Order: sequence, then C-alpha cells, then structure tokens
Amino acid sequence: MTESDEAALRAELAQSRANAEVLAGRIDHLQKAVQSNRRIGMALGILMTHHQLTEAEAFNRLVQSSQQQNRKLAAIAEEVIYTGHL
Repeated sequence: MTESDEAALRAELAQSRANAEVLAGRIDHLQKAVQSNRRIGMALGILMTHHQLTEAEAFNRLVQSSQQQNRKLAAIAEEVIYTGHL
C-alpha cells in the first residue's frame, strides 16, 4: 500500500467518523422531538377532557399560551400535564 493510499484511507475514515457524529446528532434530535410530540398530545387530551374542547381548539389554546408567555410549546404542555390547566 502506498503512502497516498494510506492517506486516502485516513481521509475516508475521518469523513466516516464525521458523518457518524452528524447522524448521531440527528437521531438524538428526532428522539427528543418524538418525546415532545407525545407530551404535547397528552396535554391536548387533558385540555380536551377538562374543557370539552376539540383537538384543534385545545392546540390553539396551547399555542396562544405559548406565545403570550413567550415559552416553548413543550414547556406549556408539561405544565398542563402536571397541573391539569393552562
């Protein structure tokens, strides 16, 4: 194996490692997004049950509360899950 072959292999290995790190970051992000989506769904169900709302109405209330309080929707959803109200 020549020096240029070894250099090419090292470069390919470095690129593969970088790609693996990017993919790991994406996987982590997607896992967090799925969990957040589930929690928002739970909050929607709570609001729908307690206030006799449709899914769209409950979601609109979450969004409005998020905007008014300048907080992330997921944080508002967590509050609803633990307190039962906005």
